[in-house]
Amino acid sequence: MMAKTGSYRILMVEDDPGDANLVRQALRASRDVHFEIIWSTTLTEAKRLLQDRSLDVVLLDLTLPDSSGLDTVDAVRQVAGILPLIVLTGNDDSQFALRTLDSGAQDYLVKGRFETDGLVRAIRYAISRVRLEQRLAETGMHLRTLINALPDIVCFKDGEGRWLEANDYDLKLFGLEHVDYRGKKDSELAVYQDFYKEAFLACEASDEKAWQAGVMSRVEEEIPRPDGSSRTFEILKIPLFHEDGRRKGLVVVGRDINERKQAEARHRLSTRVFETAGEAIMVTDPDANIIAVNPAFTRITGYTEAEVQGKNPRLLNSGRYSKLFWASMWRSLRNKGEWAGEIWNRRKNGEMFLEWETISAVRDERGNVTQYIAVFADLSEIRRAQEAAEKLAWRDPLTGLGNRALFLKELEQTLISIDRKGRCAGVLLLNLDRFKDINEARGLAIGDELLKTVATRLFDTLSDDDLLARLDSDEFAVLLTRQSPTQEAFGREALALAEKLRAELRGGFEVDGELLHLDAAVGIALCSEGSGETAIDILRQADMAMHRAKTEGGGRVVFFETAMGDAVKERFKLEGELRTAIAEGQLKLYLQPQVDSDGVQVGAESLVRWQHPERGLIMPGVFIPLAEATDLIVALDRWMLGSVCRILAELDGEGRSIRLSVNISPRHFERSDFVAEIKRQLTLSGADPTHLVLEVTEGLMIGNLEDVVAKMTTLSTMGIHFSMDDFGTGYSSLAYLKRLPIHEIKIDKSFIQDAPTDPNDAALVETILAVAEHLSLQAVAEGVETQAQSDFLKARGRVIYQGYLYGKPEPAETWLQRLRDQ
Repeated sequence: MMAKTGSYRILMVEDDPGDANLVRQALRASRDVHFEIIWSTTLTEAKRLLQDRSLDVVLLDLTLPDSSGLDTVDAVRQVAGILPLIVLTGNDDSQFALRTLDSGAQDYLVKGRFETDGLVRAIRYAISRVRLEQRLAETGMHLRTLINALPDIVCFKDGEGRWLEANDYDLKLFGLEHVDYRGKKDSELAVYQDFYKEAFLACEASDEKAWQAGVMSRVEEEIPRPDGSSRTFEILKIPLFHEDGRRKGLVVVGRDINERKQAEARHRLSTRVFETAGEAIMVTDPDANIIAVNPAFTRITGYTEAEVQGKNPRLLNSGRYSKLFWASMWRSLRNKGEWAGEIWNRRKNGEMFLEWETISAVRDERGNVTQYIAVFADLSEIRRAQEAAEKLAWRDPLTGLGNRALFLKELEQTLISIDRKGRCAGVLLLNLDRFKDINEARGLAIGDELLKTVATRLFDTLSDDDLLARLDSDEFAVLLTRQSPTQEAFGREALALAEKLRAELRGGFEVDGELLHLDAAVGIALCSEGSGETAIDILRQADMAMHRAKTEGGGRVVFFETAMGDAVKERFKLEGELRTAIAEGQLKLYLQPQVDSDGVQVGAESLVRWQHPERGLIMPGVFIPLAEATDLIVALDRWMLGSVCRILAELDGEGRSIRLSVNISPRHFERSDFVAEIKRQLTLSGADPTHLVLEVTEGLMIGNLEDVVAKMTTLSTMGIHFSMDDFGTGYSSLAYLKRLPIHEIKIDKSFIQDAPTDPNDAALVETILAVAEHLSLQAVAEGVETQAQSDFLKARGRVIYQGYLYGKPEPAETWLQRLRDQ
């Protein structure tokens, strides 16, 4: 077995175990390279590993539990530095691939479309490219030495252009080492090397021109290489003739002149750099007489090259330094060959200026000084540039307001100072209601113009002591500081200002000839003296309050309360416990019967309960919203699917086939592997897909409708049924029902509850039943709890009933036993 010639350490960031295993197998299949693979499933873990380990390359999936898309590339690139990055993704989109490469990836491979050799080659290329870039500055001398050591092309041809002899370099250059080249013309050799076919044919044509000229010819030719590069050769062709004028032979000598060409290019580049450099450059002879200056020298000092030619640099002397200073400078130049530091000099017009200067001694091969080169920059220009850059770093480029960094900086300073008697501070966080809708409907240009107008209106409303900043797209923050006798009084001032700002927004904005009215959700957090809270803490509190305002419908003001912070901490704790519950089997499957008008059970809806080891049985209303806000809902959905498929297979085996429905989260449905996961669960369990019903909500339709249609159609062809859950409570549209393979609609219990007594609810239920009948859809009524509700529905159409009147949700084991006892 051939020994492996290399070893690389790879960080593979991939949350899908199947894809990770495929990559691992592909790398292990490499015959000549050993790969040590460190596997990470999240961006957070990957960042930690990148800081703690010495790696050679990163293989990155763009869809992770805690990040996706180009944000993933940006986040990894910030931590990985120059470490090569190869994206492995299922997204076969050339435009997206180009954006990924622009974001800092070295390569972009589509999952399932690369072989082991392709992946290994991509890894080697990425590593080689980065290492080459690292060593680029030091390779010039090595490259020149290599070029000087290369032999020349030497080839002898007869009078008809047939090759007689060629040296090893010539043969190797054209890949003819193992070809019987003697007696063949260039056009015949082209058959053996298709890559050099054009070069051979061009050479044959060039030979003919040399014969016709009758004298030695000299030309430069570019010879391509299989690796994509090319080399420039100076080709000499010497025709030989018999005494009677017949062609006798041709001598071809080719010298690699890449070194000369590169030297010429470097010389041109050096000249260009010298002429265009922003820093002044001054060159003197060993006696410190000026022999050359660049245009930047003239711009900075005011002296032309003609005015300083042959003069000593002391003409720039400001007179501020003693002889001891100059003696120290020259001692450093003699001993170390360089000096650097700040120094005051004088321009031609007499103006003093501060510069940073570096002086280097240039020596020949015997160590004698041949020139001194001084490079200096006008620090006044640099400091003006630094001030401009600092301004950009602290300002929002669209509105000119302070940005998040400036706001946090000022808030931190304010927290230090509020312990002065009577000094109070607080943060108002405003999030514009409906701005995203306006942005999408009227375009980004209108949205930007509106934001600038809003910024101006808010700024004009505040006092000079208040700081207004734009933190995000449609999010503004106000740092409010006041002298106030009590925290309560200051809170009233903050509330009054919030309402004043909202009133300004409601007043309307004319943009592009259209009057737009806005409102905002406002969160307020007050800074408490001696609390030890940081600027980040206060801003987070205001953000929590603002989000509560938005949750309550927007267009309102909410103060942060300590209870809100406690609730968030409890939420994070519960999230961790739920993650453990899914992994350790604490979830319990419950089923609620669905019956027809004769009371016969025709199906059941699967539900979930959490049997917490300490808190007891937790209802879904507590933990489902928490799971929906994270990727935990995907794991929970898949647990439910697996449990239901196993029950379906078990019942099919007993001859008790019945339909079971499973709620599917939009977050789970949107995953690229959703359809594959359904197929996997069915195959693993052996369940009949015609007995599986997937319940989806109307909220699913506001995403990528084409993707929704494609996935649902694929699953429907397998026999899976789809049910539209909570129909009529969200984004109802008959157009959706027309395009989607929906088999049933579920009437929300909020309509059923008062249908027998409330004419409005009755009309809504009758309308939904009419829609179901006309579209040949099954209707399922949820929350049927009284006989009056059941009688109301029976009188109006064919309905499947689900509710406490016909059976409460019960553990799957109990439900199965009841079904078997029937």
